[in-house]
Amino acid sequence: MSEQEHGKYTEILEEKHFLEMTTKVNKCIVHFFHKDFRRCAIIDSHLKILAEKYFETKFAKIDVETAKFFVQKLKIQVLPALLCFIGGIVIDRIIGFEEFGNTDSFPTEMLERRLGKTGVITVKDLEDPGKKTIFGFKQTQGEDDSDDDDD
Repeated sequence: MSEQEHGKYTEILEEKHFLEMTTKVNKCIVHFFHKDFRRCAIIDSHLKILAEKYFETKFAKIDVETAKFFVQKLKIQVLPALLCFIGGIVIDRIIGFEEFGNTDSFPTEMLERRLGKTGVITVKDLEDPGKKTIFGFKQTQGEDDSDDDDD
């Protein structure tokens, strides 16, 4: 897998390499970025961490200045833009930071869970941290502590 640079977050330098990668690699995530956008740099830092963790998926980025044809063809209008591919087909898009609370300081795990829901990475535990009790335990269905049965 290292010949395809799995486990690394790489930059696609030419448009033709974008097409080659997205059609030849089964699972890949491509970040359309601009070097002057701060939020693109934030996504870069998260994707670098995830690339080292999920070897089955290829992580790459391409500068929108380099990929003008694909930016237009894929109708990318807001950055950062993450496109998720499985089998050469775009299965999902993550545009901007709205899904992450519109904040620059979201944890990598939030992006990881979001990508896991698409199937482009396989996250072992996709449970929503909001579903845990204040003690950190997940409440199961049918578990009820109320004593309503003493009518």
